[in-house]
Amino acid sequence: LVMPGRLGRKPLLLQIQQESNLCLLVPSSESDGSSWARSLVGDSCWIEFEGSPESFQEAAAAVQAWTAGSADRHIEGVLTWDEFGVELCAAVCQHLQLPGTPLAQATAFRSKLAFRERCRRAGIPAVRGAEIRRLDDLEAIVAKPESWHFPSVLKPTRGGGSWYTMKVESPEELGIQFSRLSRDISEGFSQELCNAGFVLEEYFAGQEVDVDGWARKGQVEFCLVSDNRPATEPHFLEMGGVYPSQLPEQVVIELQALTARVIAEFDFHGCFHFEAKVRWQGSSVEVMPLELNGRLGGAECPASFKAVTGYNLAEVAALLAFDLPVPEHLERKQHNVVASVNLHIPERGTLERCSDSRVDAVGTKLVLSVVLGKVGQQHIPANGSRSCLGWLATGGDTLEEAERNLSLAIAQLDMVVLGDNGERFTPVV
Repeated sequence: LVMPGRLGRKPLLLQIQQESNLCLLVPSSESDGSSWARSLVGDSCWIEFEGSPESFQEAAAAVQAWTAGSADRHIEGVLTWDEFGVELCAAVCQHLQLPGTPLAQATAFRSKLAFRERCRRAGIPAVRGAEIRRLDDLEAIVAKPESWHFPSVLKPTRGGGSWYTMKVESPEELGIQFSRLSRDISEGFSQELCNAGFVLEEYFAGQEVDVDGWARKGQVEFCLVSDNRPATEPHFLEMGGVYPSQLPEQVVIELQALTARVIAEFDFHGCFHFEAKVRWQGSSVEVMPLELNGRLGGAECPASFKAVTGYNLAEVAALLAFDLPVPEHLERKQHNVVASVNLHIPERGTLERCSDSRVDAVGTKLVLSVVLGKVGQQHIPANGSRSCLGWLATGGDTLEEAERNLSLAIAQLDMVVLGDNGERFTPVV
């Protein structure tokens, strides 16, 4: 497993451990953030190398040294569920000649600019985008505002979770936000990611959806469309969603077709989390890809997916790493519909209370509850998944029941931020 990620991934790691002997590959730059997983696999199955997720040669050497350390050590499959481990995973798969997405393809779809360009060349819809690495790039756009449409979206060329993403309404606001985001991102990312700069994309208005599933060597084997709640703009904070999609059948079919085209274009192999937008009027449907994440969806996604399909994405990812067939419906589904919410408090302050102990799991048909915050920590809002304090998901036979159960679970949550102004704030949903 390449880079186990944040502590919220622990349930997935434990699931895979039930089926496979697991070792972890971790760059030194991510060692502290992944340290929670070391005790679960033991020191003998912890492979750490000096460098970052982009240090492919060092990673390959570390894997080779680990396997050479004992005659009974060998690696039969490689997977990741961390966005920043996708290319490293592909590189290790390629080095060991194991099933996986080709490294060149992973590199292409992880760059938002390259992803758009590849889609455009393949005849797949793509919004207009421009690379901004330096002030010169920015000034070239600002100097000819009539040649660029606003509003637009400014985001890091690489990354996920809506980190450092901002909607801008004018050339003047673009200049202000580029300066601010450039400063902020330098404090939270590796130098390689900072050097990749930003991409400016024209804004596409529509309903945002996720498509989760898996593919084998560029062919989609299963996917589920789910509806996102409207993101909180201008920072595009993800607010949860509904599984499966409640959109008209023809709209869902168009989204599934778009997914298949994108997956085939990048010869993708493994579990994926594909994000898109759609708008429609009558029989006219317009779809637009946003990004392809070459790993499991985060937050409540795997649990919600399993609750409505019966498929355990962690287990599916392991089967695909071995290039083994996925049995139809590994487990029975629990609910017809799941409603979820990401927990955000938009005010800055100190986390005063953070507990889900009062949530009635049975009464709310709870699918998953995770709280990430710790009492006493400083809360800095409006930075994508880094500002998320947790998530809830509840089930039901109908959408109305699932939403009603979710409202009940939220009301039972005990989560409060003491604002810098002395006021107390609770999650906005």
